[in-house]
Amino acid sequence: MIRVRRRLAGQVSGDKGLGVAELVVAISLLAVLMTLVVSLVVNVSRTFTREASATDSANVAALGMREVTRVIRAGTEIPVQTSVVNDPVFILAKPTEVTMYAYLDTSAASPKPIMVNFSVNATTGDLQETRWDATPVGTRFWSFATTSTWQKLVARKIIAPTGTEQTLFSYYKSDGTEMNLAAGASLTAAQLRDVAAVQVSLKVQADVTGRAAPVLLQNTVGIPNLGVSRVAS
Repeated sequence: MIRVRRRLAGQVSGDKGLGVAELVVAISLLAVLMTLVVSLVVNVSRTFTREASATDSANVAALGMREVTRVIRAGTEIPVQTSVVNDPVFILAKPTEVTMYAYLDTSAASPKPIMVNFSVNATTGDLQETRWDATPVGTRFWSFATTSTWQKLVARKIIAPTGTEQTLFSYYKSDGTEMNLAAGASLTAAQLRDVAAVQVSLKVQADVTGRAAPVLLQNTVGIPNLGVSRVAS
């Protein structure tokens, strides 16, 4: 019996478990593994956030481009009661702002033109659309309201043109010649009659943190109501 007890005691004392060295190695491996997992999660999260931000900017730019394109394509001259010459489509044409006449509700029994303005809010960077309704004068002439009757946000966080950056609106003649404008300048009354197409460039940064690069959409829009069938690209 004594021999059995001694042998059992010897076996127990020989089973010492993990030593300090083995424990340090295990902790180090676990730390490396946790670092890899955390890095993977952070990278995936950053990529997802960046892609979501880019998608947001692209969606904002696409919606804004669709609205601006729709209005410009519907641009039209307006008959003048005291003249045989119509008023041109464009009332104001700047690199960052445009005011024009357009027929949008063509499905109505008696469609009316509207006066439309697109401009960038200098404080918020948002692209806004403002409209003025028309009142018929006689059978074919129109009088436009002096107070705007409708306003909405078209696209948010437009990057305003600065320096050599792309302008918001570029104007072209029927032969495709660009009508160059200095920053803040507007086309003259004579030049307004020569505008046959407008290139719209929407550069949007919807993410205020700047985690994703801004999205730039460009589209050159002709004005079918002018009877110009083609504008050189």
